[in-house]
Amino acid sequence: MNSTSSNKGSKIAIIILALLLIGTLFYSYQMHLESSETETILQTEKSEVLRNLENMSLLYNEANADNEVVNEKLIDAQARLEALMAELKASKSSVSALLKYKKKYVELESEMEVLLEENATLKFQNALLETALDSTQVQLSSQLVSNTQLEAQNLLLSKSVGVAKKLTVERLNAFGVIQRRSGKLVPTSRASRVDNLRICYSVPSNLLAEPGDKKYFVQVIDPSLSVIGSNTPIQYEEDVLKYSYVSAFTYDNELLDVCDFVAADEADYEKGVYTVNVFDQNRLVSTSTFTLK
Repeated sequence: MNSTSSNKGSKIAIIILALLLIGTLFYSYQMHLESSETETILQTEKSEVLRNLENMSLLYNEANADNEVVNEKLIDAQARLEALMAELKASKSSVSALLKYKKKYVELESEMEVLLEENATLKFQNALLETALDSTQVQLSSQLVSNTQLEAQNLLLSKSVGVAKKLTVERLNAFGVIQRRSGKLVPTSRASRVDNLRICYSVPSNLLAEPGDKKYFVQVIDPSLSVIGSNTPIQYEEDVLKYSYVSAFTYDNELLDVCDFVAADEADYEKGVYTVNVFDQNRLVSTSTFTLK
């Protein structure tokens, strides 16, 4: 009787142990599955952060390659970006680590936007300082007069009192601008980012000139030799002048700065050299060029 009870108890104990073992194995299997899923998710997130950082690095490469002068801020930012990528690649996958790298990525992305905009502004300012142009890039129609001819004409006319009474134009400057919603204007030399072209010039002080309302006809010619803006023709005897817009102002014999906008009929602007001519009636008084890349 005791032997039978003992055998029965042993069997029950074995069954219980077997059930516990099976339960432990099942629990371990479930934990393994959950751990594998978590690892897969973390690896996916890590790859996405790395991909975003690599895209940022490509933008920095492009900005640095496009610079004629070394931009120390861009180089320093890219070095820190590369260091973060190397650190992320070597790091172990964990939620806390991933959150840390995502935070750093957001900070670097904000910094990059500021640096690239500053870089675009610096490039534009450098472009304004360039005085040499490749003559083979500029092909103008018969309406255009070279700067050499203009200077020679002005030198001869300056000897007469009549010419001394005429207004002149100085510091003619043209460039593309980005118009922010706030109204702020940001200069840019990138054709793809231009919203409008801004044309500025100065009318110097001239006590001999007659004060009052004045106007110039401004002609802006794109790289395809087309007049952008209104493209309105005016007949002067045998000559026809096509202008982009009329620049009107009131002159009181003192130095006056005048700025206007002109926009292309199409939304896009071509890359290349643009020519700006300022006419007093049919007399060319100033000319300038600028380049959009």
